[in-house]
Amino acid sequence: MRLFCLEVKRVLKSRRTLILIAVALVMSVVMAYLPIAFESINRPNPDGTKTELDGMEAIEFKRDLYSAINGEVTPEKVSEALRIYQSLINEYGPMESDTFPLSVSIKQIVPIRPLLKALPELYADPLTGIGPDLMDIDPEDVAQNYYQKCETHLADVMRNEQRNHPAAQQQALEQYKKVDMPFQLYAGYSKDAFDYVELYIMILAILCVSIITPIFSGEYQSGADSILRCAKHGRTRLAITKILASSMIVMVVYTMCITLHLAISDITFGTNCLQSSVQMLFSIINLPNWDLAQMQIVISLVGLISVLACVYCTFFLSAKCKDTLTVLLIAIGIVLIPTFAYTALGVNWISAIFPSAGLGMQNNFLYQLINFNYLHIGGMSFWTPYTILISALIEIPVFLFLTVRTYCRHQM
Repeated sequence: MRLFCLEVKRVLKSRRTLILIAVALVMSVVMAYLPIAFESINRPNPDGTKTELDGMEAIEFKRDLYSAINGEVTPEKVSEALRIYQSLINEYGPMESDTFPLSVSIKQIVPIRPLLKALPELYADPLTGIGPDLMDIDPEDVAQNYYQKCETHLADVMRNEQRNHPAAQQQALEQYKKVDMPFQLYAGYSKDAFDYVELYIMILAILCVSIITPIFSGEYQSGADSILRCAKHGRTRLAITKILASSMIVMVVYTMCITLHLAISDITFGTNCLQSSVQMLFSIINLPNWDLAQMQIVISLVGLISVLACVYCTFFLSAKCKDTLTVLLIAIGIVLIPTFAYTALGVNWISAIFPSAGLGMQNNFLYQLINFNYLHIGGMSFWTPYTILISALIEIPVFLFLTVRTYCRHQM
């Protein structure tokens, strides 16, 4: 325990570590603020003019508008919202025209848009995927078949995206049957806020691997390792202590930063919004049976696991290489490779089994949860979120073993 505490103190006393932790904390606030700053809406004034609201003012104004529709998403509620929309369009003309009053748009159309958002998707052409205009959808059909349409649309999507893989189609349909219906809607939370959570986790991964890069290689360079190896517990026990101490620092920093980030975002948009079903923010046929709060928890936990997988891979590199800069460059490259692989090749095993597979842009864990990407071996199909999580959980002990073994066999 004394050696563990000394190692924690040694790492935390480094100016490099303190700067990187400070950057992580500052970025948690900045990345939480950006989606808030992007929120905007025009508020009609009694004299016919309008006032543009941004940031917190826009969020609070929207929150008041959405309050009337919060609760269960029943087919009757969606059908009534569609009737209101169609009657207003018939009365004032297309919303894009100059004849459509801003006050009507803001006070009557904006509040019901979250209920109507999924309809063009549900009634899309099964072959082309092109959704109809809201004016072409029958409110009576919505009232009678809203949730039946969800299952039908998912089957159409899976046939188009996984045409040659019936196992993937069947998996998706069976998983969707477990989703609780009717959905819950507490509108107001921004999709961009979730994107920034994933982007911030990727930044945290880069900062964390930068913190632990010199754990072994730095002492190779300074020559301190030659002295430490002469001690009674200077090999296996020392290596494990170094890894555990640095791992604890990474987990504490990650937990502190992601908690601060989510707290700022949730308090600003309203914690009641987190009761919304995932399907009402992203796609009506998303497979996870979660609300937004559960989605945040899962993304954060899987993000921590992915960051730890990257960190343990970096431990191995640090034990293998004698140059700290080389370790840092390779480690950052490993963090970025899945993003490049996904961009260039689409869904592939590289973007799913690398330590950083759950991190990145279009390949991140959130996007895999809300999409229908499967990897195939023979007649078997694997949903990419499962592949990402299982791979990271396997890689952590594997890299731990390789790191200790490599360090113990290292020769100066």
